[in-house]
Amino acid sequence: MLRGWTAKVVCAVSFAVVSAMLGTIALAADADEWLGREQLHATLWMQTAPEYRAIARQVYRQAEDHLAAPPPGSAALEQATVSPEALGRLPTAVVLDLDETVLDNTVFQARLLRDRATYNAKSWGEWVVAGEAEAVPGAREFIARARALGHTVFYISNRDCATPPPTAADPCPAKTATMKNLLALGIDAAADPQRMLLRGERPEWNSSNKTLRRAAIAANYRIVAMVGDDLGDFVDPVVFAGDRERLEPRFGATWFLLPNPIYGSWTKPFDALEAKYAALHTDDVLLELPGVGRWQGNETRVRVASWNLEYLVTPATHQALRATCAEQGGMVGGDDRTLPCAITKHVPRTAEDYASLRHYAAQMRADIVALQEVDGPEAAAQVFPGYDYCFSTRAHTQKNGFAIRRGLPHRCEAEYEPLSLDNAVRRGVVVTFFPGTTQEFRLMSVHLKSGCPAGPLTAAGRNCELLSRQVAPLEAWIEGEAAASHRFGLLGDFNRRFTIETGPARDAEGRQLNVYAEIDDGQPAASKLTNVTGREKFLPCTTDSEYREYIDNILLGRDLAKSVVKKSFVRVVFNDADAKSHWLSDHCPVGIELRLR
Repeated sequence: MLRGWTAKVVCAVSFAVVSAMLGTIALAADADEWLGREQLHATLWMQTAPEYRAIARQVYRQAEDHLAAPPPGSAALEQATVSPEALGRLPTAVVLDLDETVLDNTVFQARLLRDRATYNAKSWGEWVVAGEAEAVPGAREFIARARALGHTVFYISNRDCATPPPTAADPCPAKTATMKNLLALGIDAAADPQRMLLRGERPEWNSSNKTLRRAAIAANYRIVAMVGDDLGDFVDPVVFAGDRERLEPRFGATWFLLPNPIYGSWTKPFDALEAKYAALHTDDVLLELPGVGRWQGNETRVRVASWNLEYLVTPATHQALRATCAEQGGMVGGDDRTLPCAITKHVPRTAEDYASLRHYAAQMRADIVALQEVDGPEAAAQVFPGYDYCFSTRAHTQKNGFAIRRGLPHRCEAEYEPLSLDNAVRRGVVVTFFPGTTQEFRLMSVHLKSGCPAGPLTAAGRNCELLSRQVAPLEAWIEGEAAASHRFGLLGDFNRRFTIETGPARDAEGRQLNVYAEIDDGQPAASKLTNVTGREKFLPCTTDSEYREYIDNILLGRDLAKSVVKKSFVRVVFNDADAKSHWLSDHCPVGIELRLR
């Protein structure tokens, strides 16, 4: 990629501030000594370290191995909605960035360091026209191999047609000079301007964002691999921040990333030296939830809990999804990566908010926690550090899952997709605990459709209709577990006040009226449920809470219910002042202990 070189020290910063931040600057030193020298170690590493050369060649070898037999599908998100059949009819292409991917510009940076200078467009343009960039280790061989295998090679670069300025004879001197540079290096055998897409070549390409240029290639080619040194070479960084857990596995599979410690999109938040020092992570590292260590294997009880954490996402995800938030009442599917606008209007959760949530998690002291409205393991780790995780793989930020005390034997099972009604609502997440032992049991984390908390399911409206449709797959899972002689339970946010449901499961016409009466029909006998929460006194999360019945429930099948430890029910409620000063959740945890046999 082409960067905004970030070797910038604000000249107005007083010597006293610089001295205080760096600590080792002598009193007689001049602040100018530091001008343009922030990238000294990074540049030296890229020019001299055998590790850098080895990493670059390793990345290209991995990419080359992939090219020999690329799997179906595309490396480009721009082709995510294209059918496999349509993709299969397209010729294949490999897309590479240029700067610090194919062309090594560290000599340019080294000269800036030598001259105590910082990046400027004029000197960069002169460097580009000179065509003196060397090849990044491994690039030449990879490109040759890609072409030998029949793939068309494209370059997408943020070298700009405006730098150096265009002339009447040459509308894009940067492109002309870059093609000559590639020819001189023996990377290209002939200039091919159609295969090089520079910033500013078209009016719609006048941005560092490469999405439109990738789309232009994707209109005629199946992109089987991409190579670059920056997130922007693969995906819009904002999109990546909002969907990190699903996109990250592409690296090393169809996306091949080279190291660049000198510049890149990662430097954008740091516009001055002070900002860089302020961003250093110096806080205490929290490796595990206080008071909850590793499962030792000699425990005689296991505490199982459930907690809906109200759109628990990382701050970066919260920020990234603001622009694409869903308005109230909007139809959102399971594969839609979004947050409600009502949530994105909030300031993202702060470090203090996460610390407060961890405080209540530590009070709970749970070995197994069924989670709802949590955006996967990275978000869960903000509240349950040091745990293992099993989560739904759907794109939506509201995921079901489990946080499991590290060392506790478990197996993440296939998601229970029938509960999602073709991905319209949330899937069930199933985990087997103590597999293959006499202690084995299975739990499913559920989060049923909201908006129909009481009354007959025949009530008008989409919410009750969807909840009514979830009853059959829920009952099928329960009866299937019982028929298989599994000890089982299901827990989570049922969005239904079971304790005030009255009447039969169905009306005279066979229409669904209630949830619990249907799923607890005792057929077969082992499917008979115990509502652990339903027999306990309701405790509101805060004294001013409007809720007066449990909708977060723990339901245990007949055989697992026999292991419940008497008087072990746990309800962790919030301190009122804490709830007012921190973004906690509109739910608080419930839990129970099970005796291990």
